[in-house]
Order: sequence, then structure tokens, then C-alpha cells
Amino acid sequence: MARRALPALLALIAFVADLSGRHGLALGFVLASIPAAFALALECYGDALEARCGGLRPLSAAGGLALLVLSAALRSPAVVGGVPHLAVSAVVLALLLYAGALLGALLVPRPKSVLLEEEPERLAA
Repeated sequence: MARRALPALLALIAFVADLSGRHGLALGFVLASIPAAFALALECYGDALEARCGGLRPLSAAGGLALLVLSAALRSPAVVGGVPHLAVSAVVLALLLYAGALLGALLVPRPKSVLLEEEPERLAA
């Protein structure tokens, strides 16, 4: 379960570092969150293939990954003049997507496992 929270946690730390003006530290945390977000997107896609969740959770995980990659690209050291506002906004949007996925997982009831019950007359025969 901690594996699912890791990309959001790293993005949150990057956002807090941005707010405090430590943009280099924020870049490090955004770069660290990309592999974790990729693993989460793959896990969510696998869950969707096994019908353990709907299609929105893999889409939100993939969207969060895309936003984190965008933020990391915009924060590139080659960019002169500071961190663009879009880079910080991309991290905030990724956090909102992860929060939406969390709320969706908490609010949607889990499907009960289907047990195949055999009829009593079949057992008697």
C-alpha cells in the first residue's frame, strides 16, 4: 500500500520545497517521483486488466505521471531564469489527480468475491 502513496508523497515534498524556494531540492524529488509514478501506473493498469478497478484509476495514474514528467522537463537546469509557474502547477495537478484516485478508491465499494455455490441436488447425485 505504501507503494501507491510514494509518488504522491514525493510530489508533495517537491511542492513544499518549491514553496520554500528550494527549487533544486524540488527538482530532485520530482525526478525521484517519476519511477514511482510509472510503477503505480503499471500496477493500476494491471488491476484494470484483472477487473479489480475501473478505467479511471489507471488514467489518473498515467495523467499524474505525465504531469510529473512535464514538471521535470520544465525545471531542467538548461532553463534560465528560475522555475516556471507551469512546473509548480503541474506538480499541484498531479497531486490533485492522486488525491482523486485515493478518494475514488475509498468511496467506491469493493466488489464482493463471487463464490460459486453448488446446488444441493448436485451434491446428492
